[in-house]
Amino acid sequence: MRKLWVKVWMTLDGVFDADTMDYWWQNTNTPERMEYITEQYSQGDIYMMGRTTYEMLWPGWSTQTTGDGPGPILNRMHKYVTSTTLTEAPWKESTIIRENVVEEIAKLKQQPGKDIIIDGSATLVQSLQGSGLIDEYRVLVEPFIMGRGRRFFAEGTAMTKLRLVASRTLNSGTLALIYQPANI
Repeated sequence: MRKLWVKVWMTLDGVFDADTMDYWWQNTNTPERMEYITEQYSQGDIYMMGRTTYEMLWPGWSTQTTGDGPGPILNRMHKYVTSTTLTEAPWKESTIIRENVVEEIAKLKQQPGKDIIIDGSATLVQSLQGSGLIDEYRVLVEPFIMGRGRRFFAEGTAMTKLRLVASRTLNSGTLALIYQPANI
């Protein structure tokens, strides 16, 4: 069975939104961090997102088909976007999941292949919590307190006990953390 994991980059106070990212993301974007991110992406062959994340990422990443960074890896992966409103998904190898999201993801997990990576997509992740489908949360905690902005785990998120299975400090001060639900 495939492993499904959530990848999210956030500030120390949990802010992950694109509106604040320019303040904290570029200030910690080092070659070591990009190498770590690229290695993480290479573990998957399905790249899953909610509509907002898909619409934010596909215009830039879809054009980066060569080089050493994550772009070529992401372009080789099959992309799944969960949305009830999206009418087309122009990024190569993209499929829209419009209904029965939990069931469709469960079917994907049963297929042979590499990992399924959910990128950001807090609404999608929150809809999957409690389903038993999420195997890991891989979090890059950036050394900033934003003080404002959308938090990945919003008020009302279901309580989930986690256990730390790996940690690493990158030279930018970023913490790379991998958690698994405590019941795994």
